[in-house]
Parts: sequence; C-alpha cells; structure tokens
Amino acid sequence: MSIGLTTSISANRMKWIYENADNLCLNGLWIGEDIGRPQEIFTSTALLLLNTKNVNIGIGVTSPLIRNITTIARASSTLSEIAPNRFRMGLGIGGIQDLTSLGIPFKRPVNSMERAVEILRTIWVNNVNSISNEELGIHNYTAKYSSKRIPIFFGVRGPKLMTLAASIADGIILSGPRQFVEKSIKLIKEKRNSLNLSSEKFHFVLWVPTILIRKNEDLEIVKKTVAIVALDTPDHILEMSGINKSEIFLIRSEMKAHGIEKVVEKIPDRIIDLLCISGDADEICDKFESYSSLGIQEVVFGPPYGKDARKSMAQVAQTWSKNS
Repeated sequence: MSIGLTTSISANRMKWIYENADNLCLNGLWIGEDIGRPQEIFTSTALLLLNTKNVNIGIGVTSPLIRNITTIARASSTLSEIAPNRFRMGLGIGGIQDLTSLGIPFKRPVNSMERAVEILRTIWVNNVNSISNEELGIHNYTAKYSSKRIPIFFGVRGPKLMTLAASIADGIILSGPRQFVEKSIKLIKEKRNSLNLSSEKFHFVLWVPTILIRKNEDLEIVKKTVAIVALDTPDHILEMSGINKSEIFLIRSEMKAHGIEKVVEKIPDRIIDLLCISGDADEICDKFESYSSLGIQEVVFGPPYGKDARKSMAQVAQTWSKNS
C-alpha cells in the first residue's frame, strides 16, 4: 500500500508523512500537483526522497502542457540521482479548468503526451544534438546529461490516452468507479497484447478517494468528498461505470444551487460506494485487496484520509501491513 498526497498539503503534514513512511512499511508515496497551490511539485518530491530510505516516491501527476518539458526532464533526472531506483515520474494532461484558467489551449492531447514521453526519454539518454517541438515550446534544446531509465506513469482516463499509455508508458494511475477501472485494465491489456508487449511489465496503480470512518459523524466527510468527485467525474466515465447520470446531474445541480452542505443530505449510499472507498481500517483494506483480482498491483490511500489524517494513515497502513 502507498499513501497519496498533493501539493495542497501543509508542510507540517508532509513532514509527518516522510518521517513515518519507512516505519509504516509503505510501498510508496505519490504526490499529485494541484495547480496554483503553494507547494511546488519537484521541491516537495525532493523532500520526500531525501527524508525516506526505502519507499518509492512518485509524481502523480504533472502536465507537459503546463510545465516546460525540458524542466520536467532536468528535474526528473535530478530526483532520480537523489534516490536511484526509487523515483517514478507521472504525466497527465491536466484538468481542463486549470488549462483554461492558464490560457493554455487544449489541443491534440494524445499527440502532446506521445511527444512528451519521446522527448523525455531522448533527453535522458543524451541521444540527440538538439530537440525542437513547437507544441511543447522547445527550440533547439541540447541535452548534455544522461540518466538511468526513469519509469513513466500516465495519470489519464480517456480511452485514447489509456491506449497510448499501454503502448509507451511503464504504468498507469487509475481513478474512478470499480467498473471503470476494470474496463480500463482490460483495454490496456488488450492493447499491449496486440503489440506483443507483456502486461506483467506494466504496473497498474489504483488511486481513489479513501476515508477512514471511526464515528457516524465521519460520514459527512465521505459525503462531501463524493459530492466533489461527482462534480469532477467526466460523463464518459459515468457511462463506462453504468452509473445513472441523472443521479449525478442532480447532485451537481443541487451543489451549484445550494452549496455542498445541503447536497450531502441527498447523496445515496449506492453512489458513495461507487465514487470512493470508505469504512473502518479492515473494510478499507479488504476493498483494496479485492482490486488485485482485476490486475491492480498497487493501491493508494487518501486523501482525504479521515477526520484525523495522521491517525487514519497510520491505522490503515498498520492494518494493511498486518494482513499482508
């Protein structure tokens, strides 16, 4: 089991996580980039690498449309040197709202991701005199260093991008309802089989919102989380998951009209079970373990973790370790 965090996290909570990660026997830490938040993704990742000894550390994810690809290449190479064989690089397109707010056109995402991976791997092996790509904003860039192979993970949810991930990535971070995850894994495995690529060498990671419930009042955190997830889940994922879109549309309209406090009262248990993982520590671990039958090899706990984030992370990690 790994623990997930984002650049919205406080410095104190991040410090607690890296001080306890090794003792909790975690497989890894994944840190996602929340655009416009105070923490800087590469600096935060460096802190995690420098203050842990055994756990894998991954960026999950940053976008080559928001960050210059040569910056990603140089920063990743540095992080890999800090902790050889522990760093994992995650790439995604980024949220449409974030891209729009930054004035970045959302064009040809599949082509952009394919070219980004090609450029990164070319730079990392110092295999070219210069690189240019108008779409990614680089002109006659010369690579002057080399790195060991850095694993590249995709954090994507569209079928075309998942097919691309199957072709060129080392793994994928999946998020969404169970049925969507199952269909995504099947899609990726079928694509890899068609290319004569081993699915055993492709790493499937599950990262969905998870909340430890200790008391009945903790259910409010669960329902607020589900309301936010319902607002952000693309319609094609709802369709792939067999979710009645009218129920989700009702949650969205109620939240826009009356705010999150009012909508939590109207969220049915069935939707909660579809859009997040919650329960006591044993229930969460059992639900995580059930995904192994689908092909998931790594599960990520949180955020939002629970009412007391630190106690929740420790309790679930200890339960997972005890049951493994």
